[in-house]
Order: sequence, then structure tokens, then C-alpha cells
Amino acid sequence: MIGIETIIIMLIMIAIGGVLICAGVFFMPVGGAPAAMSTATGIATGCEMMATGAGITGLLMSAALYGQPSYIVILNAGISSAIMMCITMFVANLIAVFGKGVPPALATVDRDPVTKENVKPYVTPGTVGHGVPTASYVSGAIGAFLGGIGGALTFIPILRIALYECITPELAIDPSKLLGSLAIDVGYQHVPLFVLAGISALAMYFINANIAAYSIRGVIEGWWDPKFKRLPKTALTCFIASLVFGILVALLLNSEAFIYVLRLIGGG
Repeated sequence: MIGIETIIIMLIMIAIGGVLICAGVFFMPVGGAPAAMSTATGIATGCEMMATGAGITGLLMSAALYGQPSYIVILNAGISSAIMMCITMFVANLIAVFGKGVPPALATVDRDPVTKENVKPYVTPGTVGHGVPTASYVSGAIGAFLGGIGGALTFIPILRIALYECITPELAIDPSKLLGSLAIDVGYQHVPLFVLAGISALAMYFINANIAAYSIRGVIEGWWDPKFKRLPKTALTCFIASLVFGILVALLLNSEAFIYVLRLIGGG
């Protein structure tokens, strides 16, 4: 069974992860359907798909580095998510510039917050910007980095608790094992446990991205956008929602029936 200290650490990691996913969504330039018609700044997709797309990349990196200390897994998950989002934004700009013939331009500010360039002359009348300007690009990279870290903070504790319960059921799970390097041998038979942790982390992305989407209600350009001021209240909501999610996960991982199933599928 899981000790109370281990449960508390897991809940803290999951709750912080949820807040980071929420913050990441607010940083990303989400354009939705208007961006597909080049009438709004950002990428032509919703908050959920943006967060999940970047998050899956981070989760794949987390799974690849599962045995490393947690800080290495978390950092690399954030970096890989940021790289994925940078490539996505670059391709979106190629389509906007060379496919549609419109320059990247912001609408909520007169000058680009990063380059300080006057962007107003480039905004097409009747639109609220188009493409992914420099500031939105930087903001998106930051958002994906935060989202990747948030997903890893959910993936790591769930995977490691499941692995220890499956491989070493006779030993109590030391809280330090959630943060240090993995000291047990993992084989192909434990792949279902990785799937369990991955699905749980994806659930966190969808939960927190949906909450953020309801707060944003449309498009957002980056940290300078007026809608960004809604982040504190939304982050608090995501913290509570993630904490509830973590409690449900803790109850599941403490269930004797579920532990028995883990050992069966893990060859224990």
C-alpha cells in the first residue's frame, strides 16, 4: 500500500502539473477557426488540441527517460514539447505567408512586445491579426514548455507508484523514489503501466485545457493579451480540479483489486 507521505507528494506534483498545463494554454497563441481564415492571430486549432499535441510529445520523452531522476525527465519533457510547438508555429507561418499571402501581425497591441516593431500597418482591416508573429512564437514556446513539465509531473508519480506496486509489492514505496532515479528493472511486460500513466496524464491535459478554454472563450495571442489577466482565477480552478483528480488516482492505486490487476498485467 502507499504511505501517506507518498500520496501527499503525488498530489502536490499532480496539482502543480495541472496549474502549469493551465498556464501553458494561456501562453499559447490559440486562433481557432478564425485563424484558419487568417482573421485572427495564432494557430488554427483549439486550446485542448494545442495543449494535448504539445503534451503528447512531452509524455513520449517522459516514457523514454523513465529511469532518470525526475528533474531530468521533467526538463526534457518541457524542452521536447517546446520544440514540437515551435515546429507547428513555423509551419503555420509558412502557410499564412506563402500560402495565403498575409504577414504575421498582432491586433491587441501596437508594437510587438519582443521586437518592438510597429505591427499595426500589417493588420488587414476587418481582422484581429493573422499568422504567428514573433512575440506569439516566443509565448507559444514558453507555453508548450510549461505544459510539457505539467504533463511529466502527472506521468512520473503514477508510473513509478504502479511499477513499485507491481514489481516490489512486499516493499513500502519510499517518497524519495518519486523524485530520484528508478532503481528497479523494467521489462516489456510493464508496457501497460506506461499506458496507464500516459492516459492519466492525457486526462489531465484535457481537464485543464477545457477549463482554460472556457476562460479564454475564443482566441488569445500571448501574455500581453487582455484575456491573460484571467489566468490567476483559472489557475486556482485548475489546481482544485487537479487535486480532485489526484485524490481519485490515489484511491485507485490504493485499491487492492486494482493492485492485483497491476500485478497480473505486469507479470508479477
